[in-house]
Amino acid sequence: MWTFPPKRILVAVDFGDASSHAVRVAGALAARFDARLSGLHAESLEVPPYFTHGQIEALEHQQIEARARAARYLEKHASHLTPIPVEPLITDGPAGEAVLDAAERHDLLVIGTHGRRGPSRWWLGSVAERVVRSTTVPVVVVRASDEPHQPAAHFRRILLVADGDQIDPGTERYATALARSFEGQPVERLTHCTQESAMRREASLLVTSVPAHPGGRLSEIAERLVRTCSVPMLFVPERGQV
Repeated sequence: MWTFPPKRILVAVDFGDASSHAVRVAGALAARFDARLSGLHAESLEVPPYFTHGQIEALEHQQIEARARAARYLEKHASHLTPIPVEPLITDGPAGEAVLDAAERHDLLVIGTHGRRGPSRWWLGSVAERVVRSTTVPVVVVRASDEPHQPAAHFRRILLVADGDQIDPGTERYATALARSFEGQPVERLTHCTQESAMRREASLLVTSVPAHPGGRLSEIAERLVRTCSVPMLFVPERGQV
């Protein structure tokens, strides 16, 4: 079970601009909480059905070498983004499943998403969407375009998004503790948050709950925000430990 403050932080890395920003944000969190930081890179290897046994063995040997190269590259890539040492985790398979599996062994996940088709489409069909809907640990989602001069600035102005008049107590405690840790402003609760209201309040991070059970349905307000809002978001599973 994840806890706060986090002691094990995972960041998903695909070497794009969004994941590079995610590494910076994860590094800022790891530095503040003296947490271990791991970077996960996933690649899917499909073996053609007509390969012989010898060809498969040769391909597996190449894969081992490729993993070692990827681990070295990930460490070098991350060293340019954060002074915090990053433990490389290289795995096979679809990115969504790999991230979710690795996240189970961490207290917090940071993931980037690109948004190449505009704010209303950045969420749809992405790995981030799959992860948030199925996560059992808190997830910070950022985009390359969200990048401030200092990654820690994301936690200075936090807005807590409630589903109607209801808010999970654990999520509220998490948001409050996070703001205090980064010496931010007091957390403000919003029951009818929109892109416009978040920007008007100069929000640097929106925090909302997700169902405790993986695959559960997001609240109506969370569903709307993830499809329309460009502000970074933190999703906290209900009834978490804080």
